[in-house]
Amino acid sequence: MRNRHACPCCAEPVASEALSQVACARCLRTPPAYQHVYAPLRYEGLIAGLFQRYKDQHQRRAGLLLRQLMTRELAPFCREWLAARPEAWVILVPGDSRRRRTRGHEVLVELTRGLRVRERQRGDVVRIRSGHAADEDQRLRGRRGRLKAQRGRYDISAPLPESVLLIDDVMTSGATLDSLAQACQRAGAREVVACVLARTPPGSP
Repeated sequence: MRNRHACPCCAEPVASEALSQVACARCLRTPPAYQHVYAPLRYEGLIAGLFQRYKDQHQRRAGLLLRQLMTRELAPFCREWLAARPEAWVILVPGDSRRRRTRGHEVLVELTRGLRVRERQRGDVVRIRSGHAADEDQRLRGRRGRLKAQRGRYDISAPLPESVLLIDDVMTSGATLDSLAQACQRAGAREVVACVLARTPPGSP
């Protein structure tokens, strides 16, 4: 389940260590707005099952295990990255408002409590444009549909520092992170890096 060999830009799993030394063909053809994604695990097997049980079946035990995994896998990366960039901001990717109302809580806020970066979070400056097509369920879309739906989704209401760290739980097509990274660049950020717990392998449904 570890994402041992991946594109150094988008973190999509690749077949060998040699392929992980250069950006994948997709990133070379259409470079995303973020410079790097850290994704230590693959979204499959046990990890996928935990997310499904927590998000869809609302099993608190699964959420607790995911929070522990987020802390163990992402906290060292966050500490090291932020220590080298004292002025950087941390932004948690805003959740879908419809799902938040259904679940009664913000999934990502719950899962990242152990990272100890909430005091640096500036998620209040991120606004999702109302009525945007991405408000619909993204799991029903293919990669092209996700990219199109996410385009121009976010506005940022305050000037950002040079470096910004985006945090999310799972990365599938990269459309959400790319759209938010574009908004960060429009707000003044020059370096946008993301970290997620798990990356979906190519060809996954």
